[in-house]
Amino acid sequence: MTKAFVVLSGAVLFAIPGCFVSTNDPTPVAASNSSGSLTVDWTINNSTDPNQCNQSVAADIDIIVTTPNGATVDEVTQPCVDGVTTVALSPGVYGGNAALTDAAGTERTTWLNIDPFTIHSGSDLSISVDFPANSFK
Repeated sequence: MTKAFVVLSGAVLFAIPGCFVSTNDPTPVAASNSSGSLTVDWTINNSTDPNQCNQSVAADIDIIVTTPNGATVDEVTQPCVDGVTTVALSPGVYGGNAALTDAAGTERTTWLNIDPFTIHSGSDLSISVDFPANSFK
């Protein structure tokens, strides 16, 4: 291989544009090296007993993280019996919703609102969600 070919190959690689994402929503939506995280733990009737999931026929929790404008940033499905999950997020303001679902993905509860929260770089924010008896369908 000649030096000219190696130099030309390097020049071509530098000329290839990178990947850019554009959105009309000013809130950051992708986790980066300076991301923080949201840890959500959940209970059923204020109980952390995993048997509550089985008794409620709730296989999973579905958590949707949104921007203040309501655009979906991330959707996480986690086994109900786990009781906790963590989502990496870029710094910014978010909100969300959570529902328990059965094994087929059918909602077992109404969607519970997760009030607006702020993620800061390098930090973990913990939020608790309780599914009371009257949230079940």
